[in-house]
Amino acid sequence: MICFSGLSQSRRRIFYHISRNMSKFYVRNVENDRSLQITFEYSHTSGEKILSRVYNASRPKSEIIDNTLTRISQNISKFISKKLKRKLKADGESSLSEINIKVYKNDGITTLEENTSTEDAFQHGNVVAIENSKFIVDINAPCCNAIVLPQTVMIGFQICPNVEIEFASLEDSLFVWEKLKYDTSAKMGQKDITQVPKERVELSKSLTFTPTNDEIGYRLALTMTPRLGDREGKPMTVECKYDVTAGPDLCPFEQRHLYTQKETGSGELRVVSYNILADVYANQEFSRNVLFNYCPPYALDISYRKHLMIKELKGYKGDIICLQECDYKVFIYDFVPVFELLGFQGLMREKGGVREGSAIFFRMSKFRLVEEHSTLLKDFMETDKSCQDLVKQTYAVPALKEMLETRSTIIHVAALEPVDRPGQILLVANTHLYFHPDFAHVRLIQTITSMRFINKLFQQYKKQKPCLVFCGDFNSTPTRGVYEFMTTKSIKEDHDAWRSGGEDQFVAGMNFSHTFNIGSGCGLPAYTNYTNGFNGHLDYVFYDTDAFEVSQVIPQPDHKDVEFHTAIPSIVFPSDHLAQICDLRWKNPSHL
Repeated sequence: MICFSGLSQSRRRIFYHISRNMSKFYVRNVENDRSLQITFEYSHTSGEKILSRVYNASRPKSEIIDNTLTRISQNISKFISKKLKRKLKADGESSLSEINIKVYKNDGITTLEENTSTEDAFQHGNVVAIENSKFIVDINAPCCNAIVLPQTVMIGFQICPNVEIEFASLEDSLFVWEKLKYDTSAKMGQKDITQVPKERVELSKSLTFTPTNDEIGYRLALTMTPRLGDREGKPMTVECKYDVTAGPDLCPFEQRHLYTQKETGSGELRVVSYNILADVYANQEFSRNVLFNYCPPYALDISYRKHLMIKELKGYKGDIICLQECDYKVFIYDFVPVFELLGFQGLMREKGGVREGSAIFFRMSKFRLVEEHSTLLKDFMETDKSCQDLVKQTYAVPALKEMLETRSTIIHVAALEPVDRPGQILLVANTHLYFHPDFAHVRLIQTITSMRFINKLFQQYKKQKPCLVFCGDFNSTPTRGVYEFMTTKSIKEDHDAWRSGGEDQFVAGMNFSHTFNIGSGCGLPAYTNYTNGFNGHLDYVFYDTDAFEVSQVIPQPDHKDVEFHTAIPSIVFPSDHLAQICDLRWKNPSHL
């Protein structure tokens, strides 16, 4: 709100006039930054030619305002002189004369005192005059720095833009979706940026939008006007690069959604564990030409697959979602915007050396984050006292020591407090063990290390009576040792898994145990990973049987659907793994 009480009647009229008609001179002033970021659009008229440009400048807050204005003037003159080079040469001039710039106080008349600093000069409401143009200074105006839309847009798949805003809120901001029709002679994705659409139709005023059949062949555009309360910033418009397409028919995961039409009620939680196939692996020549050569290239592209992932995960209505092989960019630009709108908080930890890793989302109406924990398993094994016996036995074998030291496997744990069980701690653990089929012994060692890390957290939260849900791609079928260790509490030295790496990595006397009562929340399906060269049960939702009982297991997709396109991923399955989903019910309060 602008207060006029200190101004004369004539000055009020002057200020009212200029504040309504002048443009904005945007200044970003952050407390810990020594410089001001300045943005404004200025148009210079020379004969019939109008030269417009958005100017950006960064100037020290302590700099004398006259020096700042001189630098801005020089930048404007330099740009205009370059554009008018021929005309100036014809007139016998080498450059444009100096651009006159002044700053006034917020009445638009009073000049500033000498040696005023740039920060003091550019106060909210002050007036900047550039030749005959006037601008009102707007400090920390609501701003949209970037809007990212997906490359692939398909009917029936919701678009949730990734919006980067500053000094604004999504709730207050305005959104307008439009569909644009360009001349068909312009090639898709290669449209001249100066081309004007021949048709423009408004579609929606919501943050998200789901295209329908009516949008096929059109290109979508989103205009966002950033706002915070009554303050409003400069609108930003972005267009999708490609036209809306039909997309796949009914996906098999939509049949699974029939079992998850409602969110879980009080006393229950739905857990989803899913290896979503990181783009860093899918987008490789070997993957395209050998491993997944049955999958069309467009369906293997992350711009296509992420639409299916989001629709699939949303439909499960989970309370806890554990993802493996989650690309950092997909997490930041796709999953976080979508799931924050659905009331989730997301956490992510990358593996060592690659930009993919573990992601955990939890529904904030059911849980509160207490603390997040993660570690490289090799680091924990080498440094924690609880693993001294494990290190002593395994590192005595050089080949095995080298193998364990070069693994980048992590365990990622969210310590959550259930809203309806205050004071208790639920530890949600997530991991993705070493993949090589000949190294079951390595996965066993990683599992043993994981359980010791979890046990240490149990001791840390002992007073809060902790319980456990442990999800992941364990890369181990039920006969390969990990499942036996987890569900029977021990693994013996005579298990076949210990010899999987050959004699040069074999260690005698490997007997290990843990104290947790663990069950497999989704039972033992025939497979959770299905490719042309392998299928097997690798993914698990392990749970604390002292705290929970299973109330529902979401059925696997029909096998005929999985193999309809040879294997997965395919045009209707976004990953080579299947999501594992189950509902857990808290046991009676005596567990507390």
